[in-house]
Amino acid sequence: MIIAGLFLFLSIHFVCMINCLVNLTTSVPFSSISKLFEDVEKETLVWIVLILAAILLTIMGLELRKYVRNNRSISFTRFFRKVQLVVSLQKDRPLRPQVLTMTIRNTGKNEADINAPVLEFRKIWTTRKFKLNGISGNQIYPMFIDAGKVHQLRIETATFHQYDRSIRSYYWARILVSDVEGRKWRSNKVKLRKSLVT
Repeated sequence: MIIAGLFLFLSIHFVCMINCLVNLTTSVPFSSISKLFEDVEKETLVWIVLILAAILLTIMGLELRKYVRNNRSISFTRFFRKVQLVVSLQKDRPLRPQVLTMTIRNTGKNEADINAPVLEFRKIWTTRKFKLNGISGNQIYPMFIDAGKVHQLRIETATFHQYDRSIRSYYWARILVSDVEGRKWRSNKVKLRKSLVT
C-alpha cells in the first residue's frame, strides 16, 4: 500500500511535467516544431532525452529519500526478511477468567524483534487497549524471540479490573503483536463473559 501510494505520487509529478510540455508545444506552431527537429541532429536528441530522464530520476530519488526520512518506522527489510509468529491467548476457566496466558511462538527461520504486546478488550461496539510492558513492573519489551523459541506471559485480569471497573462488562479479549519493522499479528479471541448474542 505504501509503495502504491508512492508510485501514485511520482506518477502525478510525471503527468504534470508532460502537461507542461504539451502546453508548450501547443503554444508553438507545428511547422516551427518540425523545422526545429529537422535542424537538430539525432545524437543531440538522444542527449536531450538522457538529460531529461536523469533530471526526472533525480527528482524521484529526492522525493523517495524525503518520504523514507519522514517514515523511519518503515523498513524496506520487511519485504525481504520473512518473520513467522503464531500468537495465541488462553484462559484459565470458561467464563470470567482470572488469568490469561499469552503465547508467542516463532515458527520461522529469522529472529523476531517484537514491541510491547497490546491486550484488547472488546464489546460489540467498543474496544479498550492496554500495552503490556512486562512482569511485576519490570519492563521486558521490546524483546528478541529467536527462531523456534516461545515466549509466554501470564496476565491477571484483576489488574485491569482495578484500573477500570467497566472492563468487567467486556465480552472478548485478544492480543495484538507488532515488530519493529511494522509487521502485525493477532491472536485468537477468548470469551470473557456471556453476551446478548452468545
